Order: sequence, then C-alpha cells, then structure tokens
Amino acid sequence: MAGVTSPNLVWVSQYCNPTGYGEEARGFIGTLDRGLFNLKIIPVFSYAVEGILAPEQEARLAFLEKNPVDAAEAIVIQHRAAFQFDQDIRGRVNIGRTMFETDRIPEDWVQQCEWMDEIWVPSRFNIETFNRSGVPLDKLRVVPGGVDVDAYHPAAPALELGNRNGYVFLSVFDWTDRKGWALLLTAYYDEFKPDEDVMLLIKTHRYCTPGSISGEFNHFVKNRIARGQHGFPKVRILECDLPGTLMPSLYTACDAFVLPSHGESWGRPYAEAMACGLPVIGTRWGGNLDFMNDENSYLIEIDDLEDVPGNVLLYAGHQWARPGVEHLRHLMRYVFEHRQDARAKGMRARDDVCQKWTWEHAATAVIRELAKYRQ
Repeated sequence: MAGVTSPNLVWVSQYCNPTGYGEEARGFIGTLDRGLFNLKIIPVFSYAVEGILAPEQEARLAFLEKNPVDAAEAIVIQHRAAFQFDQDIRGRVNIGRTMFETDRIPEDWVQQCEWMDEIWVPSRFNIETFNRSGVPLDKLRVVPGGVDVDAYHPAAPALELGNRNGYVFLSVFDWTDRKGWALLLTAYYDEFKPDEDVMLLIKTHRYCTPGSISGEFNHFVKNRIARGQHGFPKVRILECDLPGTLMPSLYTACDAFVLPSHGESWGRPYAEAMACGLPVIGTRWGGNLDFMNDENSYLIEIDDLEDVPGNVLLYAGHQWARPGVEHLRHLMRYVFEHRQDARAKGMRARDDVCQKWTWEHAATAVIRELAKYRQ
C-alpha cells in the first residue's frame, strides 16, 4: 500500500541449531522475510551444528542479523523457552513465543511471561496449560507452527537407506524419556517377530541430556534377553544430524511414522510426516491434536496421565500422558497389514496439512496478531 512503511520487527531466537525451537525459528524467519516487515534477527546463545543451514540460508540470516533496526522502536518477539526471556532486550511491544509439553508450566515461567505484552503458543493445548498455571488468558494467543509442503512432499526423492528391510516404520525424536522411546521399543518388540519383513528406523540425537543412546538401547535389549526374549525384529538407529534439505527424503524412504510421545506442545515430526503422505501413529494427547484426528491419523489411546519421573527437575510435580502399549501394538500391526488403507489415510493427512498448516498459514497468524500494533 502506497505510503505505508513496513513495521520494524526483531526476532530473537536460536535459529542456527537443529532443535525444535531452531527449526521453527527458521520457518518463521524465512516466511516473514518477504517485505512484510523490516526484519532484524538476533541470535541467542546456543550451539550451532555444521551443515544444518544451506549456504544461501546462512548468508541471508547473516544479512538479517546486520539489519540496522533499533529494537527499542520495534516489535520484539523472543522465541525461546520462557525462562530465557531477556529483560535487557525490550521493544515498544514485547512478545514471547514459547511452549511446554506437560500438563502445566514451571512456576518460574509464569513470572517471566508477566514481562511480555503477549505470549504466543503453538496450540490450544498450551493455551490451557499456560492459563491453568497462572498466565492470564487475555495474554495468550495461538500462533501455530508450519510445514514447508513444497519440500515435505510425497514425491521427495527417497533417501538411500542401504540395507533397507521390508516395511519401514520411522520415528524421529530427541532421545529423551518424554518421547516415549522405551514404549516404542516395547510395543515393537512385543508385536513383531524376528522373521517378519519389517524394520523400525529411529532417527535420533541427544543434545541436552547426558548419557549414551547406544548404551541405553543396548541395556534395554539386554533386559529383554534376561526376561527370555532371544530373537528381535530389525531396529536401526540413525544417530546423526541430517541437513534440513534431506529430512523430507528420510520420510519418503519409509512407509509409516510412529511416535508414542508422552507430550508435545505441537509435534513437528508428526506434521512433517503427514505432509509427506505417511500414515502417522501418534498420541491422543497434547498440542498435536490441533492437526491430528481420527480421519487423518492413527491416534494411540492413553491409559491415563502419570507423574513425570523425578529425574528431570524442570518437570517436578508435573504429569504427562501414558500412551497405551497394547493399543500402540494394535495400530502398528494394523498399518503393517492394511497398507492400502494406511496410504489413503496418509494422503488425507497430506491434504489437511496443505490446506491448514503451511508456513503461509503460520505467517498469516503472525500478521493477524501484529496488525493491532501497526503505527
């Protein structure tokens, strides 16, 4: 519109690492960097991983970091865990983009949220959990994440998996208890026999918690052997950081996606797998229910909520879902044996993501929320 200048927007985030926050930040920044705003980005302290960014993406982010926008005169969005909100980075409007995965948020997060004019969360689930914890409802807004459906597409060239075996279930997650890796292995090992033409491929990493993935996996298997199991269906663990450009190819190299998470604020891998047309098995609890339903997904019934184990102080006193192992077994078996039906559901999921959950839809939500702050 003639005579209207683009509003100054400062996005503060950890956009150079492979975490969920980093992936989401790159999606928001890339979509908003289209002339709608005079955009500056400020990196927060975090680890960077070689190869995560394409060269042209790295160059563009470096350019946006140098954009001479005065944060004090801008809308500032701090995109990070709420306990990291920085009072030294203040604008004329201050918004926190954050999320949490259990039935509540930590007590100190409530105070940090008070510093902000608005709190943007990715799902209705987080509206409920933040408000239940003490964040005023009139401060909370749902701004969903998004998926690049041109990249995450059923026609993305399949990644070469080498010794690919039969029907492949894929799971993508950070190796933490919250992601339900032990539930997944339990259900898979209980349901499938060693001679069945099936494989579970786990793409994982461990960034913020101590310990060895291979050590914990081997300990799990040894416990199964000690209880009398002497044959196992195939499992392959891919412990590495794949460039974002290769992730769609990982999904399309597989036949189905499964993740019995104890709780998600949104659930990016679910949405990515759906965009690639895979049948998706996920937990019937959490933020993923904004975009997953019985028409486009296979939802694992939960047995109940349970206390989060006490080894993570951040979750002290919290509860999360306990996905039912027997129902998970049933869904994996059903998808394995009813492949045509599963593929059809996967394509319905693809259609739903394209119609409602792209980065363009996410950007529209951002623009809608910021419209009231136009000068």
